Amino acid sequence: MTASYEEKQKTLQADVRELKAAIGTVTERTSNVDTFLKLVCKYTDIKELTAEIIMEFAEKIFVYKAERIDGKRVQRINIVWNCIGKLTLPKQ
Repeated sequence: MTASYEEKQKTLQADVRELKAAIGTVTERTSNVDTFLKLVCKYTDIKELTAEIIMEFAEKIFVYKAERIDGKRVQRINIVWNCIGKLTLPKQ
């Protein structure tokens, strides 16, 4: 009976560690989204896109070599946003 109790206790302790890690992740994501939304609210009426605005929103911008696809010039760009990271949009 003691062995069974100790095994159950180890399992519960592992569950607690996993749940605390999950809570930490969700809390961090929530904080990052809140920070990003405050930034968006700061710039609700952008009349001109300036370098300052881009630097506040974008952490990194990756511009890839242009390609020809079906006779059209296509250029891939990936943006890593401040606070929320890379956002993948659905294909059109």
